[in-house]
Amino acid sequence: MKASESAGRYGRRKAQLRYSFVERATPDDPPPPMAQMLRGGRGGHVRLKLYLSYLWMQREDVAQGLTFTSRAWATLLDLPDPPKAGARRISDAQSWLTEHRFITVDAQPGRPNQVVVLNETGNGEPYTAPGAAAKKEAAGLLGAVTHRYVQIPKTFWTNGHLTLLSGAGLAMFLVLLCQRGPADDDTALWFSPKEAQNRYDLSEDTRGKGLRELADAGLVTTKRRAINPTDFEVVHMRNVHYLKLDRLNETASLTPKRRVVRIPKKRAATD
Repeated sequence: MKASESAGRYGRRKAQLRYSFVERATPDDPPPPMAQMLRGGRGGHVRLKLYLSYLWMQREDVAQGLTFTSRAWATLLDLPDPPKAGARRISDAQSWLTEHRFITVDAQPGRPNQVVVLNETGNGEPYTAPGAAAKKEAAGLLGAVTHRYVQIPKTFWTNGHLTLLSGAGLAMFLVLLCQRGPADDDTALWFSPKEAQNRYDLSEDTRGKGLRELADAGLVTTKRRAINPTDFEVVHMRNVHYLKLDRLNETASLTPKRRVVRIPKKRAATD
């Protein structure tokens, strides 16, 4: 917690993240960057958390070099053994992010390596904060759509929510945050399994695990709701989710919810 509070002096009040990092436009497009990071081999959650933290540290509208040590990043992400094993995991994540054109890393003799974040899409282009980019291209509708973004409060880091969540929980938090957009906590959010696959390219296991974890963290409540309440013949039910961003103002914790396991009844033996 001390590391995240210290980092809070450097990070933005609200980190900006483009929708295109989380979702893709069509099912024929490559997996979005978030899914790529999670599936890029061992350490996917470290890559995702580290890259989001780089974006949080972008206080200016254009990318600024970051010269914190690997140990400092490992401490921020609450990785075990920050000076050794944790630092190695940070270096591995940086290597992957460099190879896939999300960052550049420049060695500086006698000083920590300098990390410069690139565009969230992985296209290798220089980073410009989406808010500033949208204003610059305000005259064009396409530019405004390209730079649509959500904001992640710094309390996501400073109160320990980033470190508490697994890769699945973090992914589903970002998915629901994009679905919610500028709406309020009372907005019901839902998506079909097919839509989730087409837009986010996340497996059913990842979605289920992530949603359960968010519920345990108090960041999401889920209810069953009818989607056609005026239909007099057949009522279709589905799960709807409510994102609780006010929870970010409190210290992160997981309280597993009691879940009912239904055991199918045995059929009576027949002769």
